[in-house]
Amino acid sequence: MDTFGEWLRGQRTDRKLTREEFSNRVGCSVAMLRKIEDGERRPSMQIAELIANCLDIPLDERGTFIKVARGQLTTERLSPVSKRVAHPNISPAQAASSPHVNLPVLPTPLIGRQHEVDELSKTLNDLQCRMLTIVGPGGIGKTRLAIETASQCQAGFEDGVYFIPLAPIQSSRFVVPVIADSIGFMLQGESSLHPKLQLFNYLKEKNILLLADNLEHLLGDSSVTELFSELLAQAARVKLLVTSRESLGLQGEWIFEVHGLPIPENADMEGTSVELFLQRARRAHVGFDATTEDYPAIVRICQLVNGMPLGIELAAAWVRTLTCDEIAKEIENGLDFLSVSAKDLPPRHRSMRAVFDHSWKLLPEEEQNVLLRLSIFQGGFSREAAQQVANATLPALSALVTKSLIRRSGTGRYDLHEIIRQYTLEELENHPKVKKEAAARHGQYFMAFLSQQDVPLRSSIQREALTELIADVDNIRSALEWALAHKEFALIEMTMRAYSTFLDTLGWAQEGLDYLGRVKDVLETKSSLSRTEQVALAHVLTSRSLFAFRMGKYEQAHTMLTRSLEILRSINEPRILVEAVTFMGIITIITGDLVGSSKLFMEGLQIARDINDQWYEALCLTEVVGINLMTGTANDIHKQFQSAVEAWRKTGDQRFTAFGLTSLSLGAMAARKYDDAYAALEESLAINSSIGDRTGLANSYRGLGLVEQAQGKHAEALGLFRSSLQIFTELGARWDMARLLSEMGQSTFALGNDSEAKHLWHESLRLSMETHGMITAMEAIVGIASAHAKHADHQYALQLLLICIDHPAIMQETRVRAEKMAAELKEKLTSKEIKSAKIFTKDNPLEAIVKEILK
Repeated sequence: MDTFGEWLRGQRTDRKLTREEFSNRVGCSVAMLRKIEDGERRPSMQIAELIANCLDIPLDERGTFIKVARGQLTTERLSPVSKRVAHPNISPAQAASSPHVNLPVLPTPLIGRQHEVDELSKTLNDLQCRMLTIVGPGGIGKTRLAIETASQCQAGFEDGVYFIPLAPIQSSRFVVPVIADSIGFMLQGESSLHPKLQLFNYLKEKNILLLADNLEHLLGDSSVTELFSELLAQAARVKLLVTSRESLGLQGEWIFEVHGLPIPENADMEGTSVELFLQRARRAHVGFDATTEDYPAIVRICQLVNGMPLGIELAAAWVRTLTCDEIAKEIENGLDFLSVSAKDLPPRHRSMRAVFDHSWKLLPEEEQNVLLRLSIFQGGFSREAAQQVANATLPALSALVTKSLIRRSGTGRYDLHEIIRQYTLEELENHPKVKKEAAARHGQYFMAFLSQQDVPLRSSIQREALTELIADVDNIRSALEWALAHKEFALIEMTMRAYSTFLDTLGWAQEGLDYLGRVKDVLETKSSLSRTEQVALAHVLTSRSLFAFRMGKYEQAHTMLTRSLEILRSINEPRILVEAVTFMGIITIITGDLVGSSKLFMEGLQIARDINDQWYEALCLTEVVGINLMTGTANDIHKQFQSAVEAWRKTGDQRFTAFGLTSLSLGAMAARKYDDAYAALEESLAINSSIGDRTGLANSYRGLGLVEQAQGKHAEALGLFRSSLQIFTELGARWDMARLLSEMGQSTFALGNDSEAKHLWHESLRLSMETHGMITAMEAIVGIASAHAKHADHQYALQLLLICIDHPAIMQETRVRAEKMAAELKEKLTSKEIKSAKIFTKDNPLEAIVKEILK
């Protein structure tokens, strides 16, 4: 009987995957996978779940699989996964590496479009076609056609096929975040790199299809077309499938125009608009059975709406109350009216408006009122939200679903087809009081909803909370704009913690910086502020400083926090003061002022304990212990970090528990407990993989590299450092890149590649100075000194070391190493040469010395 490790090795071999390829998919290190396969270690619960995902273990078999992986059951209980049948057109290797797909599931078969799907698929598979735009009027079925085409072409895109819903987006500034979120890429605010460039870096080598749906309303902004043009230029293997009412007008854009479904001229109705009508009618009324007498009326209906699928669906929804002949006559009446009053509309739009006009007039007043208010939602809504905002009862919702005026998804959410929403919004303009009331109720509901997510976002249900917020992100954005327009500063302040955590988790720093900047500007125009407004301004400044910090704007962040602290200390608001103090500590530590940052974290720790804020208590505790490690002021660092991890576990916050575990590994290494460090990092890696935190994932890989480096396994360390550097480079996280380059320099130097090591340290030093990372700058200079010392340039090496030894930003471990090297160099130099080296450091500012080093 095979052990689990042997069984797993067999599964990997069947899929023709190397350990490195499989470990990358699972989200663990190669070394960890080797130990599992060799039976040296059992996978953790998180790693077992990730392996199950990678092997496509069915949900109903997951519990058994995890028990086998953990050694609680034998491998005899496992199904023969490797023998499962793959898609007939996909090889077993392809099946194992099938692309990620987030295409919406079509509830009904696509009728009458197979010819178009074949043509689109053929065009999309043409190597010359990089961008294919499906154009046509609203309601013609562009989205469904695009989804079906993308679904049939997914085997040709090894890195995935992704649906990008753009209909709810009201501003071009949200396009990049929506694309990133749809493809599962987390933008990182701590990067000084623009989010667009982060996205481009990530997609640069990807063979991927992006389906950008409903783009037309954004085409008035040239930045949108420029974005897609740049994306195609930067990412040579990316293809775009776009749906829009008009083309983008880009060079190289291929255009496919969609028309209505064919209208039969004889008894053969397969694949025609009549078949669609019959299908929709039977869904609307199970007992519907068209007679021979009905068919002329059905054909007439299809002619009146020009074969437009949405028009057919709306018309068919009325078979419960009207005969087919009556439906046709109602639409004809509408067309007669519109032919006079709406001559400026194209004919294909007149028929659509006629269908909607017909449906609207036949609605009871209660349903009209509900539908009017529902049009205020952006991107869908829950039943609870519909009840609170639009007084929508369950019967009213059900009636509107039955009439195809709103849709209900499998997740229980509702939405309006974009065309219907646009028509209803036009009608809402005729009812200004209703519009004002609906907007206020919508704004108040979603501001309250956002504020209530603060605790869940920092708890064990953070993934569920994040999912809920993402589903309603467009409603939240709309509510935030409403609150700013109406100067509802108390409501805005109430959301600050949840808003900051939400955007920071997704890496949407630029969005936070922009919105909070506008809130700040409005508050600052007031000649005097009430206490409520002072609290709001202080909290906005504190939250905005986080996003400035993420964007690498340290001076802006420092200025905002200084002002926030002045306000908060004067009005005694510890709930927000703990945030401002802690953020100031983080900014201070980056610049190398370890003493100043330690004082701030100790103050934050005391405030957090006084107000029983466990989350900020855990953060301050972790940071204090980190400074103790850097300064060498404690002997029980490992135990201190263990306490910090336990504090994080109590909060339930998985993302920051992983952060604590990564920090714990540093304490374990300081105590030379390498197995403990390794175990902490493996758990951190598993958590970060499961929640999709790419910064955390990169830090986990870096930590594993440091463990290997500490044990003299420099080749292994470099492999892990490269994995980390790749992620940080994609994210444009230059401060983290600088730190990694310095550490890579150490292992490269240890392996005897002196020139490459020196190059790495020079690049690290350059990035460190640009990002104010003085601690890393000191490490890089010590590395450069070691290279010069090895090649007998003793005096210059000593000069560099003396710069670092007396610098306040140097870590204790780096200082000890520099002092030891300096003592050895002094043995080889004359007293005159030593004195000259000291004068060099005394008479030259650091910036000038660094400029000289980098020549």
